Formats: sequence, structure tokens, C-alpha cells
Amino acid sequence: MKKYFIYLLPLCATFACADNHNQQGKTDTTTATVHNVSAAPGANAKPGVDTDAVPAWADSLIIAFSQETSNELIRFAAKEKTLEWMLDGTEETDSATYMVFHLGHHMEEPDHTDPRFATDGWVYINTRTRKLYEYDVAADNLIPWHKK
Repeated sequence: MKKYFIYLLPLCATFACADNHNQQGKTDTTTATVHNVSAAPGANAKPGVDTDAVPAWADSLIIAFSQETSNELIRFAAKEKTLEWMLDGTEETDSATYMVFHLGHHMEEPDHTDPRFATDGWVYINTRTRKLYEYDVAADNLIPWHKK
């Protein structure tokens, strides 16, 4: 019996690794919907597609926030019309559900290689009360934003 086990062990290992070999080199092909400060609220919505759609009121809140925030990176990007935001997902707590957004801009090397999204800040929007909160990374807390 031990003799068969010695022969079967490498054979089983070969079959197990053969399936994993096909997975190497594959990349994640998921994409995020990016919204731009120069577009009208809700203009990025695709007809008939409701996957992680950002409501127009959320776009309007983010645009207003970007013009009045104390974060100079976000204000500069909004002024230069390069500010974009992506819905990172939703976060549920005991008392609220928040939409979490990356605010930032795209950048790449001068020869157009290595494109990436540089995050300038994070905002959370309470979906029930429609209030926006700026995430303070250093203090790890949410700061309520009030329109001026």
C-alpha cells in the first residue's frame, strides 16, 4: 500500500498544480466608473445600466464640496478641471449606510506609460440623510461638511 502511495502522491500534486498554472498571468479586468468635475451631475450614467450607479445628488454634493473644501489638493484639481471621483463601495454601520468615494486625478509618465489614479482625499456620503463627511486619514475619523 505504501508503494502505491509513493507513486500517487506526485501524480496528484501534478494534477493539482496544472489547474493553478492556467491562472497565472491573468489580471483583474474590473473597471470603475470615473466621474469628472467638468461633467454635469448624472452625465456619466449609462442608460439601462444600474450597477453601482452614483445618484446625481451625490455628484452635486461632491462638486460643491470640491469647491469649498480646505483640502488644497482637491481645490486645485477642481479649479484645473482635473478632479475625478470613483465610488469605492458602500460601508454599513449600525446607524447608517455610506457611499465611499476616492477624489483625485489621473496621472501618467510623459511618454504616456504607467497610468494611475492619485487619490487626493476620501469622502463618505450618508445615503439616508445625504450628508457628506470628509475622511481624516491621520485621525481616522469622519468630519461633517457643511455647505457655506
